[in-house]
Amino acid sequence: MNPYIRRGRSAAAAVALAALLSSALLGCSSEVPEPQAAPSRPPAAKPSPGPSLSADEQRSVDAAWTGFLKLNSIYLAAGQTGKYDWNADATRRPMYPYAGGRYMALLERDLDLMAEQGLVRTGRPTVTLRRVVSVSVTSIVVEACVDDAAVDTVDRKTRKSVAAPGQNHRYPVTLRAGLYPDGAWRWVDSHTDRAASC
Repeated sequence: MNPYIRRGRSAAAAVALAALLSSALLGCSSEVPEPQAAPSRPPAAKPSPGPSLSADEQRSVDAAWTGFLKLNSIYLAAGQTGKYDWNADATRRPMYPYAGGRYMALLERDLDLMAEQGLVRTGRPTVTLRRVVSVSVTSIVVEACVDDAAVDTVDRKTRKSVAAPGQNHRYPVTLRAGLYPDGAWRWVDSHTDRAASC
């Protein structure tokens, strides 16, 4: 998802990395590369209503979304401080109760790359649950809207921004949670559409 930037590479490469890192939590997906800047588009249409949920399904969605908000807080704190508990046992790491599989690996990779490059984040994005796309016994898919206009990625020493200019700061993200054998809903996949707005 994010290329390594080694010493000697151009400043443009560092700016490109920072731009990708700024949306890592909500946009970890290797399927479709994200554009550097969003094209001009008309305002996004309101999302269609999701499926009608039973009381049990709604409780599952509520539990999973609460877990996502906790995951987001842990990830943001680690990105802002550069501190994360890299326990040898991955199940004892701070994000494990709320993330799993490839998604957790990508989030941790992002934190590791930021630490390696001497970058930290400032500010907090606003994340709003827009709609539930689908619910099954073992999977929940939701669409959220992210507004990260107040977020920046800066060099830890100089405190100068390394984010690419002209990025879309309000965009939809599709997230999927899976039910694990221990009964916890963990977020396992994310796809960001930076070319769209919400």
